[in-house]
Amino acid sequence: MARHDVRGAGDELLDVVVIGASQAGLAMAWNLARQHLRFVVLEAGPEPGHVWRSRWDSLNLFTPVQYDALPGMPFPGPPDTYPTKEMVADYLNAYATEFDLPVRLNARVTALIPTAEGFEARTDDGVFRARQVVVATGPFQVAYVPPAAQQLDGSVTQLHSAGYRDPRALPPGPVLVVGGGNSGFQIAEELAATRQVDLSVATRAPVLPQRRAGKDLFWWLTRLGLMRVTAESRVGRRLRARPDFIIGSSRRRLRMAGVRFRPAVAGAEGRTVRFADGSSLDVGIVIWTTGYRPDYSVPGR
Repeated sequence: MARHDVRGAGDELLDVVVIGASQAGLAMAWNLARQHLRFVVLEAGPEPGHVWRSRWDSLNLFTPVQYDALPGMPFPGPPDTYPTKEMVADYLNAYATEFDLPVRLNARVTALIPTAEGFEARTDDGVFRARQVVVATGPFQVAYVPPAAQQLDGSVTQLHSAGYRDPRALPPGPVLVVGGGNSGFQIAEELAATRQVDLSVATRAPVLPQRRAGKDLFWWLTRLGLMRVTAESRVGRRLRARPDFIIGSSRRRLRMAGVRFRPAVAGAEGRTVRFADGSSLDVGIVIWTTGYRPDYSVPGR
């Protein structure tokens, strides 16, 4: 991939360092380039948006193609189709190449230090000095697994959704999926085609249909102006206070597929998981779709 030559350690002061070369970092880079600023994008992985390729195999966006583009470049594909994770990763690579964005790959930032001029961003290969820094590493950094997982017997197969790929990678037998967000619903539905699935939901999230009256959900959200409300507006504050929406899945559809709904996990011991209503379930496989936590710590410290 061609990139602008932006020098690093000991060279002139840059205007901006962007940390992270997925969708947010690349969109920021496009805007910085239009302002003719000197900047570099530091990406820890081997390619822009590499984390998309590590998601489970059947993952598709629930935003259709016409809403998935970054500034300046359409997302390829017919309208009202839903890109796969591989298509997203390919698009991000093509985007960085199309605009010749100065992305440094395999450049994990190990320290970010305030200076009199701005900041120093240190990597294993050098130091990048800039007046400003944009941290675009996203919220999905460290997989969160509840403490109850530590109480389960070693014979129970456990994995987080970050490590889930497809049903064939799991041993045979029933599965308990813990977590009632989009990931939990999608993984539970996929597994239910070949085995018994129980889905533990702690917080009942609002469910929105993918399409209504022949139009995609995001067409309606855009038409109603909801895609442009600010986080601090009255509507924005109300939306932030609610759980994440479930999009394109439904409890009714999962029940029809044989999924049994359970309340929140209250504890575990051996091969038994206890739920908030006092019921319990003997388990052999547990998938924790319990989200992520941000992590801005320095590696190795």
